[in-house]
Amino acid sequence: MTSKVMLALLLALSLSPSALAAPGVPFEGVDATVRAQDDLFRHANGAWLNSVQIPGDRVSYGVFDQMAQRSEEHVRTLLEAARAKPGANAENRMLGDFYASLLDTAALERAGLRPLRAELDAVRKLKRVSEVGRVLGDLSMAGVRVPAGAYVGADAKNPKVNVLYLYQDGLGLPNRDYYLNQGASDVALRKDYVAYLTKLARLSGSRSPEADAQAVLAFETAIAKIQWTEVESRDDLKTYNPTTRASWVKDYAPFDWEAYASALGMPAAAGCIVNQPSYFKAFGQLAQKTPLSTWQAYLRLRIVDDYAVHLGASYRAAYQSFRREKLRGLTSEPPRWRTALRTTSDMLGEAIGMRYVATYFPASSKAKAKELVDNLLIAYRDKLSAVDWMSEPTRKEALDKLSKITVKIGYPDKWRGYEGLVVKRQDGVGNVLRANRFASVRAIKDLGQPVDKLRWEMTPQTVNAYYSPVGNEIVFPAAILQAPFFDPTADDAFNYGAIGAIIGHEISHGFDDSGRNYDGDGRLRDWWTAADQKAFNERTARLVSQYDAYEPIKGLHVNGKLTLGENIADLAGITTALEAYRLSLGGKEAPVIDGLTGDQRFFYAYARGWRSKARPQTMKEWLLTDPHSPDEYRTNGIVTNIDGFYSSFGLKPGDKLYKAPQDRVRLW
Repeated sequence: MTSKVMLALLLALSLSPSALAAPGVPFEGVDATVRAQDDLFRHANGAWLNSVQIPGDRVSYGVFDQMAQRSEEHVRTLLEAARAKPGANAENRMLGDFYASLLDTAALERAGLRPLRAELDAVRKLKRVSEVGRVLGDLSMAGVRVPAGAYVGADAKNPKVNVLYLYQDGLGLPNRDYYLNQGASDVALRKDYVAYLTKLARLSGSRSPEADAQAVLAFETAIAKIQWTEVESRDDLKTYNPTTRASWVKDYAPFDWEAYASALGMPAAAGCIVNQPSYFKAFGQLAQKTPLSTWQAYLRLRIVDDYAVHLGASYRAAYQSFRREKLRGLTSEPPRWRTALRTTSDMLGEAIGMRYVATYFPASSKAKAKELVDNLLIAYRDKLSAVDWMSEPTRKEALDKLSKITVKIGYPDKWRGYEGLVVKRQDGVGNVLRANRFASVRAIKDLGQPVDKLRWEMTPQTVNAYYSPVGNEIVFPAAILQAPFFDPTADDAFNYGAIGAIIGHEISHGFDDSGRNYDGDGRLRDWWTAADQKAFNERTARLVSQYDAYEPIKGLHVNGKLTLGENIADLAGITTALEAYRLSLGGKEAPVIDGLTGDQRFFYAYARGWRSKARPQTMKEWLLTDPHSPDEYRTNGIVTNIDGFYSSFGLKPGDKLYKAPQDRVRLW
């Protein structure tokens, strides 16, 4: 750092020179030419943003990616050991063989499409459109994306029991907007998509590959036109449409839902919940009038596309050219070990997770993380107790819900096994196919059964966290409880600013625009007074407007409604984390470490947590499909509403991140 830049940094923050050398203070990557008061994201991360290039085989790069990379290296060590010396342990041998089979590109080349022959033959042998339902159900069990997606989960209005959910799916491009938008880049991408489908059709033996590809694009466009938007599909009330099997078959005719349900292995007495009813009604009509030849081309290409990454070299090259390069902007192919590792982790995640935590997650980390979570819950209770716009009846329900949140840290208390899954060392595609079917059959067996509260929806090696509204639980896998988000030996200000804000974020999902529709027992139930709903909606509408104004790509804005839940959780999460940090001081003043106040260290840790950059193609996809705002706005957009940020950095009118007090969005 030059003396000129150092002086600018000191003037901006009123720090002593020794602060720059303080151990653990995150000045690496700071851009001292940008003031924190004008752009916290670039001030904390600008030098890093200017110097780091996104690796050619990645769509984005940042703190989350670096942590995921470290987790993958740890998992790779475990899988390589299992591959080299599986020993007598059956599960260890399964892991080694599964991973090895996906690394064996020579065997994948020799096998060609043979492992998928049964699925492809079922499509080829279709004689009439009325038979399509059976094939759709079977392909869904095989992990193929079809227009009628299905999954098993807790009934939102009876969360102790598992039920089947039906949801719209089946598009080869990321979502409906990619088919319906008419910009020049959208039209060009659809041409590239047709070229990709043509290549797959030719490789898989089509007699008319170009015609098949055009027919599939037209069919998927027709599906896109009847699908709900991303915002509409976020509405928990509108997407909860329970029906009996008899009514399902009748209401969504003429498609053969009986054959579809039978192929899923769905019990005759079971019902389901339809997420997008108008889509399924329109799909029933569309399915019936679509020519059999189009159905066959579509289904064949869906199978091949979904398994292409594990097929022979020609298929993988086509996949790389379109899905990675054209669609997401990658410039090089990921190493084969990473593709094999991610698929193995997807299919055998808890077998890996059990070994991962035994090696890389000490008990002390779990204990320290539990302490942080407990303090965040106390701070959240204080905020709910004091919020001035909430009436007592609603407050009572909110506090009851908060008290019932289940906390899961690190790894499951009970591991799921994989007994019965057949894994062969030289049958990579067959292993993936059998693993998909194994998971699907296991899920269907849960229909009508009590929900297992010990089950996790993420593996311990995943760098992420989640809140489940039907479970009313917050879950923090081991891999995210590591530096720079979490370090048991670090200054508390950094832990609260990084992992604390994430913990607060997940707690806050229980009270965002979606989570607030569920009560403390996880039931979809309206427990708000009309006046409180109005007050809540008025505040969140201001947050929608704020984010709608952000334009990461010229002509393409953040969707404030799509990202509302995550923005609420970001806002409430950091507010609660800051309060929890202050409570952790036990009434004492926060220590000043080499010129940095505790609050300043907190906000640096928060901003550094969102350090990242993404490719334009990836940013476009995220803006159209992702309920999370871009990381820049998860920093700058949020802190403009946090009073503690203003006092920490002395913001005043004229600073670019300054908002007048009455314009700041405050929820809790």
